[in-house]
Amino acid sequence: MNIFRLLKKNKLFADFDDNEINKIFDCLHGHINKYSRGRVVAEAGDPVTEVGIILEGSAVKFIRKADGELVNCGELEVGGMFGEVEGYAGDRTYRSSVVLAEDSTVLYISIPTIVKQCPKNCPHHQKLLENTLSCLADRIDLINNDAKYLKIKSMRGKISKLFYDKYLAQGTNVIHLGFNRNEMAEYLNVSRPSMSREMIHMKEDGIISYRKDEIVIHDVERLAELANTAR
Repeated sequence: MNIFRLLKKNKLFADFDDNEINKIFDCLHGHINKYSRGRVVAEAGDPVTEVGIILEGSAVKFIRKADGELVNCGELEVGGMFGEVEGYAGDRTYRSSVVLAEDSTVLYISIPTIVKQCPKNCPHHQKLLENTLSCLADRIDLINNDAKYLKIKSMRGKISKLFYDKYLAQGTNVIHLGFNRNEMAEYLNVSRPSMSREMIHMKEDGIISYRKDEIVIHDVERLAELANTAR
C-alpha cells in the first residue's frame, strides 16, 4: 500500500508531494487501523476527536430516523474522510454514522494536531491548515447551495439544474464538477444508483455525455429548459 499515493486523493493533502507528506507525518502522529466489512467506525452522537481517511476499501454514511429506518447519506471511497467538519462544529459529535462496505484501512489524524500551532513551525503544517479551512469552506458552500436543489423533486430536474449552473459559471460546454459521483449524489441528496441511471438516460437522449467529473453538454437549449422548469 502506497500511503503517499493514496493520501494525494484526499483534499487535506492536495498539492503535497511525497517529501512534504513524509515530513508532516512527524507532526500529526496519525495511526492506521484495518477493519472488516460491516464495522461501524463512527456512530452518530459520539464525540469526534479524529479525522478518518479511507486508505483502502469504502464506507457508507447513514442516519437512523426516529422510526428506526436507515437513510443513506452518501458513500466514501479511497481518499474520502469523515469527522472533518463535525470535529470543528458545535458540540463536536458525529451527525451521521459510518459503516464499512468492505474490508478497509483507515488513517486517523488527531484534530488538535491539525489545528494547533506546530512546535516545529513547519511550512507543511501551515499548508495542511489552509487545506483544512478550504475543506470547511467547501462544505459550507455545499450546504448553502443544497437548498435550491432540495426544492426540486425530479431527479432529472436536480441534475439538469446542477449542470446548467456549472455551465453558466464556467462558460463552456465542457464542465468540471469538482467532485466525484458519490459526492455529487450527496450534494443533491439522492441515491447514487438512481442518479447514475438518470444520467445514462440523459446521455441516451443526447443531452450530455460524461467521463469521471467531466460533463460534456451536447444540447444546451434542452438542458436550460429542463433546469429552468425543474420543480
